[in-house]
Amino acid sequence: MAGFFKSGQRVARAIAALAGFALALSGLARASDLLDVRFGPKADETRIVFDLMGAPDYRVSGDETGAGRLFVDFTSLEGALGARGGKGHIADVSFAKTADGGVRAVLDFKKTAKIKELFVLDPSGAVTKHRLVIDVVTADKSAFLASLPTPSDGIADIIAQMAGAQMAGDEEPANQTSTQNASLAEPPVPSRKEAAPAADEPKIVVIDPGHGGRDPGAIGQSGTLEKNVTLAAAKALAEMLEARGGYKIVMTRNEDETIRPDARETLARAAGADLFISLHADAIGQSQLRGGSVYTLAEKGTARTAKLAKSQGDYHVFDVALHEYDEAIAGILLDKAQDTTMTQSSKFAELLVHNLSGKTPLLNRSHRKGDLRVLLAADVPAVLFEMAFISNAEDEANLKSPVWRKRAMGAVADSIDAYFEGVTLQRHAQLSPVAGQ
Repeated sequence: MAGFFKSGQRVARAIAALAGFALALSGLARASDLLDVRFGPKADETRIVFDLMGAPDYRVSGDETGAGRLFVDFTSLEGALGARGGKGHIADVSFAKTADGGVRAVLDFKKTAKIKELFVLDPSGAVTKHRLVIDVVTADKSAFLASLPTPSDGIADIIAQMAGAQMAGDEEPANQTSTQNASLAEPPVPSRKEAAPAADEPKIVVIDPGHGGRDPGAIGQSGTLEKNVTLAAAKALAEMLEARGGYKIVMTRNEDETIRPDARETLARAAGADLFISLHADAIGQSQLRGGSVYTLAEKGTARTAKLAKSQGDYHVFDVALHEYDEAIAGILLDKAQDTTMTQSSKFAELLVHNLSGKTPLLNRSHRKGDLRVLLAADVPAVLFEMAFISNAEDEANLKSPVWRKRAMGAVADSIDAYFEGVTLQRHAQLSPVAGQ
């Protein structure tokens, strides 16, 4: 039974190390009005749009009842709608009050689908409402369940199920010794990331001024270099956060030096970063285009992270050494860590777009996704903020302006404050289940 107990102990350590980070973060509690639910059906895809007055505070989950059900839990929601029929993949949608005073929208699938994209559009131009958008595309139930954002107990539940199967296969005769398990090093001592942080423990924020040294980045119409404006903005943000207190700031560079993209991610992970923000300035041949945007990792980028983990062999995620587990368990640990980190990254991106709105021009769809090297860390929430188009004369002037820099970086600092306040709140309060479901 040596292998049985050794495997059980190691899986239990992994659960303890990671479960605290599988939080479906919903940010700050804020009241919003639900105005409408709309559907945009296509051949194999359906867009679901919740129109709201006020930024939504929500969590998405689901189950495999019937053709599948999608749940959207809103907190601080007013003006819930009555049941109604759906379109495309959605048979109907209904609403129910949750035990904690929130509202759950239940969408029954007519045809099983998986979540392709999930994002929030903030008010822009003549549009004054927020829009929570969920794109679903035809798929089987296993793909649907795999596409759901990680719930707060997802890591523990899934690993426990897989551990049961592994433990059953690990049983050995009493007179044998498991050479393989005996040779494995014990998991590392839990670090700061594996336990609830102390109230006065500073949050580690890594600020990455894009480009530098031999890499000037994009160049503006009047010759402004991207590497210079990103460094100026990064220093301004660092000063603001240090003045507010409660943060430990790590800069990927403090001067005009060349930093490799992979070194930036490595530095963030080595620092034990709680949040990573990379600052850049966009450029395009159409000089009239202007406005900022915020990028988080696209789903296809997770494959690059998995490939990176395998190539490194001893890759650690939330201080758990993946090489100490068989391929099935290691894959689950990495997948769930990625899901959690992407959820956290998206929540910060939404806060960032919300706080930047009205303070600096933004592209219509401000929160975007990309397969970007600096966003690949599986256990560090990360965004890349394209502050403006340096190829546009007005945006270039903003990027050089201390007044604009103070206003824009102030919005970034406010977003960081709100993000960590939301993390703290969610560690102590989970959404209650709907009675009878």
